[in-house]
Amino acid sequence: MAMTEKQFFSENLLKTNRMILNFLKASNIVAPLISAFTFLRIFRVDYTRSLCLFFITLSFSIIDWLLIKKCKNQKIPLYFGIISLNLLIMFMGTHAHIGIYISFCFPPLLTSLYYNKNRTYKILLISYVMMLVSLYAKSKTIVLDGDFPNRTPLQWYLPTIGGFTIEFFFTALIVRYITLRNYETIKALFVSLEERSTFLKVLDENNKLFELKNNELQDTQFKIIQFVAECLGSHDLFTGRHVVHTRTFVEIIAKKLRDNGFYTDILTDEEIALYSSAAFLHDIGKIHIPEGVLNKVGKFTDDEFKLMKEHPVEGKKLLEFLPKISDGRFNEIAKEMAYYHHEKWDGTGYPDRISGKQIPLCARIMAAADVLDALISQRLYKDPMSIEQAMEVFEKSMDSHFEACIAQAVIDCRKEIETIDAEYKMQESEKFKKELEWWRRYHGISN
Repeated sequence: MAMTEKQFFSENLLKTNRMILNFLKASNIVAPLISAFTFLRIFRVDYTRSLCLFFITLSFSIIDWLLIKKCKNQKIPLYFGIISLNLLIMFMGTHAHIGIYISFCFPPLLTSLYYNKNRTYKILLISYVMMLVSLYAKSKTIVLDGDFPNRTPLQWYLPTIGGFTIEFFFTALIVRYITLRNYETIKALFVSLEERSTFLKVLDENNKLFELKNNELQDTQFKIIQFVAECLGSHDLFTGRHVVHTRTFVEIIAKKLRDNGFYTDILTDEEIALYSSAAFLHDIGKIHIPEGVLNKVGKFTDDEFKLMKEHPVEGKKLLEFLPKISDGRFNEIAKEMAYYHHEKWDGTGYPDRISGKQIPLCARIMAAADVLDALISQRLYKDPMSIEQAMEVFEKSMDSHFEACIAQAVIDCRKEIETIDAEYKMQESEKFKKELEWWRRYHGISN
């Protein structure tokens, strides 16, 4: 192995260990959040258990920090950090009223950033076993707590592990693809460097290939963000499709706005690309909204609507823990989109009731894309609106809900929106029917 290759993997090992340490540090907020939700009667978790969780997370983060600082062999904090995350998820998941098993996907996804397939496979196996153990412990409490009075723990456990095993299988495929692709690309990069004949030629090729590699790694980061966002929104029937739709709409609205001569100094190709990628995370705060509210049929009560209006605040809090991407610019945009996308141009929105250009441009564009998809897409409480009706809404909302130039950009994109909407509906029609049928069966709702 070439010396430069050793240096690369050694530095990557240390940097990724530090990133996982940041996740462990961030996990210290989980126990206070659970206690707060328990106080608000959203969860039912004993305060003693929350306190125990806090001391565990604090201990893990302190030990991991010491290992990274003191250990010459960085593989020790590597395994400690990843397994600590698994243990925290396992501990929380054993409680009857906390369902976070999709989080067992995170440690393998994080491990893929080490670019070592054997190491990733080990963590996949460890995560799967720990998920089974956690589910087994949960089966003992969930039946005793009276949530499933007509089932034995085994009768609850077996079908549950079947469902989660299927989910985990698909996660394993994604993790394997990411790991192999990155490792093979990196290997090819260093082989290419070794084959260069002169120092100047090696230096020139090295710069080009590293730039390409950085772009590929950044692309992989965004794909992981997309996957995590859709997983976190899996308890909302429509979130997966909604984030894909709005990502596309954000891009075409921003480009049309620039073509119309507005914000040309801001809306560069790079900035628009960050806008569209950050759109994946604009509704991430909904993970803290109970499923019964998110998927309610009919209008919200005042209390339910008040709870729903908390998702921008929750989204911003979650995104504070996102590792820095694109020199932090992506993180800034993602937080602004998540927090401000329900603000209105005339100041009647939420959560801060700000108006005009006090609302960041990315959030003003995100708001238009969000409303557009909500109007023309199926929801549990309504049928989709026609494109013509949606355009009328935007015409009437100029200088009230939306900045006039942004509303006009949406209207100017009508033909493109019609084409995109038709493609999405054709692609998703059968999948939506199956999901809706499953959702109705799960909730005991007749057609």
